[in-house]
Amino acid sequence: MESEKMNTWKDQQTPALAIVARGDQIAPNNNHSFTVKSQSKSGLIYQIQKHGKGYTCTCEHYQQTQTCIHVIAVKFRIDLQQSNKDIMQNKPTCDYCKSYNVVMNGKRNNKSGIINRYLCKDCGHRFTDNQGFQKKRAEPEKIALALDLYYRGLSIRKVAEHFQQVHNLDISHMTVYRWIEQYSQLASEWMNKQEIHTSERWHFDETKVNVDGKQRWLWNILDSRSRYLLAIHVSENRSIQNTRIPLKKAKQVTKDKPREILTDGMMSYPKAIIKEFGHSGGSRTGYFSPHIRVPSIKARVSNNRIERFHGSEKERIKVMRGFDKDDGCKNIMEGFRVHYNLIRNHQTLGVTPGEMAGLPKIEGFRWLEILKKSVIETPNHL
Repeated sequence: MESEKMNTWKDQQTPALAIVARGDQIAPNNNHSFTVKSQSKSGLIYQIQKHGKGYTCTCEHYQQTQTCIHVIAVKFRIDLQQSNKDIMQNKPTCDYCKSYNVVMNGKRNNKSGIINRYLCKDCGHRFTDNQGFQKKRAEPEKIALALDLYYRGLSIRKVAEHFQQVHNLDISHMTVYRWIEQYSQLASEWMNKQEIHTSERWHFDETKVNVDGKQRWLWNILDSRSRYLLAIHVSENRSIQNTRIPLKKAKQVTKDKPREILTDGMMSYPKAIIKEFGHSGGSRTGYFSPHIRVPSIKARVSNNRIERFHGSEKERIKVMRGFDKDDGCKNIMEGFRVHYNLIRNHQTLGVTPGEMAGLPKIEGFRWLEILKKSVIETPNHL
């Protein structure tokens, strides 16, 4: 029964997010009660009631399955409202002397809306709050929110529609796409420079992905203890050379070496792993390789953690409906890796995989804080 609930939940995430993106489908009665318009029957309204950490809905589907798109949509809306509160709590610093002693000094209108202007009381410098994003018309908060919405499950067009409906900003879906592609790559480069610690067991597997109607292979390496996604790679084939690339990437993000790398039975795995991690075990033991072939998911030592991860990954790719080009696919999947490692709390762990791997907790609106750190450390990225 529990697995059936999880499958229902995943299948309904996309329509639930679409309800939120429309902006006028959910109305709060109070902090514990909401109304949601029916998406199939005109004029019908469902009542959502919060009970502690749970919710109930008056729709028929909820009565049968104990979950529905209306409950999921209300939860998403509450999460987004909290993200907007986190955005508003971020105070800018002077982009000249880096002082926090700043005050509001008017506003400026541009094509993407109203941007706040500030005066630094220490050096007298006036600036707009576009720290590290000076060549973008939109505020950094809007760019961060676009990434947050996209990696939570909204499509590119739904993100643009969200800005128009909720924030009254006319931003094209292609602008949103450029933000996501560019800043996903930047955030990934910053994340790869952070020092993480991994366990002695890694999981390594590949799955199919569609890029412009062509089949590509998406490789993932996952740390067993922290669930940290060490590397992602997209390739045209499963040659030994392409099998080695994610292993090389994983070696660059951590100094820890695995004693076990679990894979399925594909022939290129043992050859690639021994080239990247094999070493001499002495004259008696010969050459040592950490590779372990898992015969099935029922084996004593299984690769089911990365198989479950592939399920979450494919749910996100389903919303993308394929990629337009190889470079865009690589950048966006790196952004997914950032979101998985640093933004969302892992359901089993209760914290992010990044925190489990030894990184400090990111307070506030996490995407915004990551982008600010990224542009400061890479000032010439634009």
